[in-house]
Amino acid sequence: MELQPLTLAIADDHTLFRKGVIEILKNFEEITVLCDAGNGAELLEKIENNLPEIIMLDLEMPDMDGIAVARYVLSKYPYVKILVVSMYGEEELVKKLLDEGVHGYLLKSAEPDELREVLQLLKSGKTHYPVISNHFFS
Repeated sequence: MELQPLTLAIADDHTLFRKGVIEILKNFEEITVLCDAGNGAELLEKIENNLPEIIMLDLEMPDMDGIAVARYVLSKYPYVKILVVSMYGEEELVKKLLDEGVHGYLLKSAEPDELREVLQLLKSGKTHYPVISNHFFS
């Protein structure tokens, strides 16, 4: 797969995780992190005048969780892709995210190269839901 340049914003209330992901992404020249935030409300303020192509969201955050952010962004900026990154991998939860219109889901236990690959998939217009079995797509 040819790597496409992309812009990203990250919201996660776990500072060490968020800053660690940003450091990892610095190794991938095609990815530009425009901003990061500790909660959904802060993220929405930061992206208002500088929209990223992809937003990476944690599910559980104070002052506006990932689902609320996803709903808002998808209603106002439907061309922005949403990737939820969480430690929860239950199929029903991921199906709910799919129903909300989220473009991808990734477990926090993923390897850095997998994150890069998923971001590239979303950039190319594809989706990523690794924990959903095929019966949901019938």
